[in-house]
Amino acid sequence: MPRRKENLNVQLTEHFSLKELVASDTARRHHIPNIPLPCHIMRLKNLAVRCLEPTRQHFQVPIHVNSGYRCLPVNSLVGGAETSQHLLGEAADIVPLHHDVPLTAMWEWMRDSLPTYDQLLLEHGRWIHVSCRIDTSKNRREAIII
Repeated sequence: MPRRKENLNVQLTEHFSLKELVASDTARRHHIPNIPLPCHIMRLKNLAVRCLEPTRQHFQVPIHVNSGYRCLPVNSLVGGAETSQHLLGEAADIVPLHHDVPLTAMWEWMRDSLPTYDQLLLEHGRWIHVSCRIDTSKNRREAIII
C-alpha cells in the first residue's frame, strides 16, 4: 500500500526541518520515496526537540543530519539493522558543520548534558548516532564509543 505524500517543508524546531531529517542520498539514487508516516514525524519531532536542538543551541554551529528517518528499503540498502531506530523515526546520525567543534566534544556534551536520550554512539570517530524514545522511561541513556 503506497504511503500518502506528506508535506516535508515543516519546521520541527527552530533549526531542524522534517525535510532534512528524511533526506537520503540512497533513497534518491534508488528512486525510493522515503516518506514518513505521522507516527514517525511525531518521533522525529521528539528527537529534534529533546536532542538535536539543544545541542545546536549549545554549540551555536549548524549540525548536519547524515541519516534520520529511513523507510525499510532504504534501511536495507544502507545495511541498517532490522531493529534500527531510524526505521521508527527515533534516531539520527549527525556531525557538526564547523571544524572548531570536535566530534568528541559534542558527544561528551550530549552524554553529560542532555536530560534524556536512548542511545548516544560516537561511531568510528566520524559521526554521532543519537536516538530518543517518546516514553522517556524507556530511554536507556546508553553512551558508547565504537
